[in-house]
Amino acid sequence: MLPVPSSLGRVSLMGLVGGLLLSLALGWAPGVTVAGAGLLLLASAFALSVPLGRRVRRQRLEFAWWLDKGAAGAAGAAVPDIPFSLRCYVRHRGELPIVLEQVRPLVGGGVRLLAPRRASIRVKPQARTELSLTLVAPSAGRVVLHGLAVVLRGPLGLFGVPLYFPNPLSVRVLPRAAATRPRLRAAIFDRVTERAGRSGRRRRGGGTELYELRQLVPGDPFRSIAWKASARRGTWMVKEVEEEVQQTRWLLLDVSGTMRGGEPGQRKLDYALEWAAAEARRALDAGDRVGLLTLDGRVLAHVAAAEGGKQMLRIYDALLGATELTDSDLTQPDDDEVLRIVARYVRKQDGVDYAARGELDTAGLLGHLARSLSSRSSRDEVVASTAAGVLARRFCRARGIPLAHRPELPLGQKAASFTQALAIAGARGLPATLTLVTDFDGLLGADSLVGAARGLRLKAHRLEVVWPPLVEEPATSRLEADLARVYARRERRRFEWMRRSLGAVGVDVRQGPRMRRATAGEAKP
Repeated sequence: MLPVPSSLGRVSLMGLVGGLLLSLALGWAPGVTVAGAGLLLLASAFALSVPLGRRVRRQRLEFAWWLDKGAAGAAGAAVPDIPFSLRCYVRHRGELPIVLEQVRPLVGGGVRLLAPRRASIRVKPQARTELSLTLVAPSAGRVVLHGLAVVLRGPLGLFGVPLYFPNPLSVRVLPRAAATRPRLRAAIFDRVTERAGRSGRRRRGGGTELYELRQLVPGDPFRSIAWKASARRGTWMVKEVEEEVQQTRWLLLDVSGTMRGGEPGQRKLDYALEWAAAEARRALDAGDRVGLLTLDGRVLAHVAAAEGGKQMLRIYDALLGATELTDSDLTQPDDDEVLRIVARYVRKQDGVDYAARGELDTAGLLGHLARSLSSRSSRDEVVASTAAGVLARRFCRARGIPLAHRPELPLGQKAASFTQALAIAGARGLPATLTLVTDFDGLLGADSLVGAARGLRLKAHRLEVVWPPLVEEPATSRLEADLARVYARRERRRFEWMRRSLGAVGVDVRQGPRMRRATAGEAKP
């Protein structure tokens, strides 16, 4: 690649050209001589900078990086809004020192690079030079850093040679619940349970720990009467006890296209992921069983209800999987277009052009993808219409190549996926609490959900719906403000409609609280 002028080089070029033109206009010979000598110096610096890139590649300049687990927010992973560090090293095998400027990792998803500690990095010859990069991710997901872009400083600092080190690095960005301290919250539900846990449940009659004594009211069972207390007080008294029970929680997340609009960190999908992670952690810390289902026209991930620390890791994997969907029935590009997207990526990332003659060399590209995929990523299940599409979509998932998500579902498919998920979660005989996180956008009617809610109620299950809060951003124009008001009115109208429809069958439909952003002080050491 040809050298590019630095800021000093651009200023020098404009100044010399301006001085030359002014000297020519005024007929001032010394000015013309000085400007011409300066331009000759610039040309010499350009000529000396041309072979730098080729010389550095011949000397095998090596680069490697990894996540600094000591500075990560959660046990070897990052969390949104908390800076995480990448440790890097550059090994230079040449005989002369070099200077690297404008160090910048190539990463998408709204990840920001904080100001580096050093504007330029001097790499000593025959030595390994280490550096650190600090980044911030706006939302949970998997961040893929494709490589490191730098500029090799030329003579006098007037020109620089762009260099690129392709070295994909995957970083897991877990929800904020992974970095905050666990805080127990006892939820009280009158449910049949499997074994003791740490969630409190009150009931009348015999038990383990007395909660209160109160007067008898109509409907209290005969066995709950406290005979001795009734004899002492001269009136009928009943006792309520509190015991520790284990509950079963099911979290159902709508991750369809209507939940994905907006900037990373401000989407309804981000809220759903953060809310589900926080609720799952609270329930598991309380000794309860937690299961998870993600929905996008069909059930995408099914984490069976279980308990323990490993269950939280399974839930994290399912939540992050909802952010990197590449299936053909969930994304807009067809298999042929995905192959072209991958071919462009391979040309820029790996320097191999499989469409050099105007036609795509599909066989060569697929061979390259098969060699690039690891054994684990090659086993990831992907929905596609062709075998080539399966391989290309697996490569997109492994390398973090985003594919445009399908904005809308076919008519009736969203309601069908909700009904299917409720049937899966409510299949077990023991009562459970089911929480559905959705905006109900694209749902034409509530009849199927009302019927499913009635069936769950007959099995003693409890269904509740959490509505993601609307994120209001400051409008930059009157048109944006008007559109925001119309959208907010439409959201509130849909919320009220669903609350009336489902509230008639005992479903609690409420707007979720705004999630508190994590800070660096809450990160685990």
